[in-house]
Amino acid sequence: MTIDWVAEMFAALRDCGENIAIVFGEEGPRAADGKPRWCELPHDRYDGVSGLAQLLADGGAQAGRLPEWRGDRFTLFTGLRGLLSVLHALPVRRQQWKSAFHWTRAVAFLPAEQRVAWRFFTQEETARIVAAAKAAGATVNSYLLCHLDRAVSAELVAPGAPRRWMVPVNLRGAVTRPSPQAPHMSFFGVDLEGDVAPRAVQQRVDRLRRRRYHWGMWMLLHLGRLLGKEGMRNDIRKRERQKHGVTGMFSNLGSWTVDGAGSWLFCPAITRVYPIGAGCVTMNGRMALALQLHEALGRDVHCTWSLLNAWSGACLPHAAADAPSGPVEARLHLVS
Repeated sequence: MTIDWVAEMFAALRDCGENIAIVFGEEGPRAADGKPRWCELPHDRYDGVSGLAQLLADGGAQAGRLPEWRGDRFTLFTGLRGLLSVLHALPVRRQQWKSAFHWTRAVAFLPAEQRVAWRFFTQEETARIVAAAKAAGATVNSYLLCHLDRAVSAELVAPGAPRRWMVPVNLRGAVTRPSPQAPHMSFFGVDLEGDVAPRAVQQRVDRLRRRRYHWGMWMLLHLGRLLGKEGMRNDIRKRERQKHGVTGMFSNLGSWTVDGAGSWLFCPAITRVYPIGAGCVTMNGRMALALQLHEALGRDVHCTWSLLNAWSGACLPHAAADAPSGPVEARLHLVS
């Protein structure tokens, strides 16, 4: 049987004790007390886009054609060029945190409502965020990442320490996978230092795209065929012993218009290597943000909510005069 080495990477993380569940929540007629109806799907079978589409279909709503990559296509040249741009990401990287990082602490596998913080914006608030991103010279993705990085830097990262955010890139339409549900993503590794403005974040993302970073990472995701199943698991454990890690994962599923769908939220899976998971999805004009922290950070859910409130509050302009007079179309290219 042919092995899907991208999916196998997530299966290996599960075997090493991680919770690889992608978290979704629906705020709609079936929600109780204003709390989302939670769903969790395994990352070795789904990515964020296919998981959301599956849940919508299960509820009787059809997402239609799934979002696709609108950039270049993979060739040997783009792959090799991309590999050159990701070489710096291969050595062991140790993220510096404000407090002790507990590498050996076991994952508790708590229910989503006990570990995830979230916020649903109104349509008017969503339009204001999109307008603010445009005014800042950035896509919505880069605007949200900028404010996420500022909130996390202030609360969790050691003063002056650099950060690296993994940003999934949806490659549907550009790669062939075993099934429509299988993970179709690559990543950008976005390095940030100091207090970076949204336009500067956008410039760094654009530079990674021009350097074909996503195709280099796509090739790296298939290195499992060289390591083998057990070799993948040994490599994960070895890097944990070496305390290799990045700051976190920020994933945006983009903007969806689906008749009959309620409002949805999404949060990516987390591991010790990327212990902060932040997600965004916009459904029928309403944006939702969600956040979760790995147990290794040693913080409770109150810290998660504090970070979520700081992040979401910074993204939303408060002045009514900032609200757009008409609909604004978001540019949401980096989706998981």
